[in-house]
Amino acid sequence: MESIERSACFTGHRPSKFPFDTDNRYILRTFMSTVYLICMEAYLNDGVNTFYTGMQIGMDVWAGLEILSLREKYPDIRLICVSPYEDEIYGRHGKDRDDYQKLLDNCDEFIPLAKRAYSGCFHVRNRYMVEHSGLVIAAMSDAKSGTGQTVNYARRLGRKVHVIDLDAFCREHGFDRL
Repeated sequence: MESIERSACFTGHRPSKFPFDTDNRYILRTFMSTVYLICMEAYLNDGVNTFYTGMQIGMDVWAGLEILSLREKYPDIRLICVSPYEDEIYGRHGKDRDDYQKLLDNCDEFIPLAKRAYSGCFHVRNRYMVEHSGLVIAAMSDAKSGTGQTVNYARRLGRKVHVIDLDAFCREHGFDRL
């Protein structure tokens, strides 16, 4: 079992809820660089070497891919993929499916929490990741979302939380909010 203090997880909106055009490669790359730097700082400054991704389109998958890049430089980094249910990949298509498969092929551990999808399975997955992490890295602009609920749960458990405020990110980089 991984040490909670040396573990982090990701939470964030789906691409459609991001306040910027996630199809714009420059904007997305700028965002991904921010995620990469946060993870690198957590590794170098706090000793975080295990990262949990929830495998959802958007922040989860993007952050997981950044961990694979970071692991090239720091091979002791571990990536654990937590899926709410076993056959989740079958709902993915095109690049989304390719990215999901890349994470599966390169992760250190795959943890499906249920055999099939059910009402509330994503909520259970989010709680599982928070309960196994000392740090939660979140990207959000809507605190009333599932991401906001996950962040609030992490704070109630006393976890460290690093929120990338997506609206502030847009202002800071001069990107138009959608």
